Amino acid sequence: MDIRGLLTQANKKMILKYMEPAVESRFTANYSSDTKPTMSNGVKKIITYGLIAIVLLVIWTYVNSPLVVTVTGSGEVSVPATNATVSFSLSANDGSIGAAVSAVQAKAELMRAYLQENGVSEGDIAVSQVTAVPAALITEGVGGYQATVSMAAKTSHVTGVSNLVSDLYTNGALVVAQPILSVENEDKLDKEVFATAMKDANAQAAKIGKTNWKFIRKIISIDQATSGTTSTSTTKADTLTTANDSVAATNGVFKIVKAVSVSYKMW
Repeated sequence: MDIRGLLTQANKKMILKYMEPAVESRFTANYSSDTKPTMSNGVKKIITYGLIAIVLLVIWTYVNSPLVVTVTGSGEVSVPATNATVSFSLSANDGSIGAAVSAVQAKAELMRAYLQENGVSEGDIAVSQVTAVPAALITEGVGGYQATVSMAAKTSHVTGVSNLVSDLYTNGALVVAQPILSVENEDKLDKEVFATAMKDANAQAAKIGKTNWKFIRKIISIDQATSGTTSTSTTKADTLTTANDSVAATNGVFKIVKAVSVSYKMW
């Protein structure tokens, strides 16, 4: 065989060697699809405790940082005047102090009888102790003594109070004070107007809480002021009140007003 033939055979062997399929690697890695990375118990505990601490810190900050607000609520109720109280004084002068005292006491008894005859019950008539002073202290140049007694009468005849005042002067009253009008069930009415004022305050607080995303609130203080349950004048009742309440229609009404200042903590 010549040299050319040997070279041709060698080239063929080299070509066939490179065309053979690659031999698989002797070492292979086997991974199972069911195998997953696991976390140790210690790491889990650390993460859990950390989350709990964060939650507790948020709660503590929320609880200890409330929004404090103060609002003013008002309420009023129109009530019929059921009673009128008239206060007045009587006096008597005499040369001796004993005679002056006896004289004014006699006037008081006559006035008591007159009031009872005009519908005032005995339990609604009050009489003070008699006071006596030298008349010269009251009127300069007058001798003797002046004895004075104060009386008060409560009547349910509110519309006839003006006539009563006139009659008191006619029967010897020295000075008659302006009648004081009042209403029965004062405690009940005070609670009613207080509830109305608190309702107004709560409505305002709820609005503030909603605006600031504070939906839990607690009252921490309440201050209140009221106009009282008495008056010296009345107004004409409206049509609805007149239709439903004959006393209001006859005697007129006055308003009881209450204001409350309420402080809240909000979370």
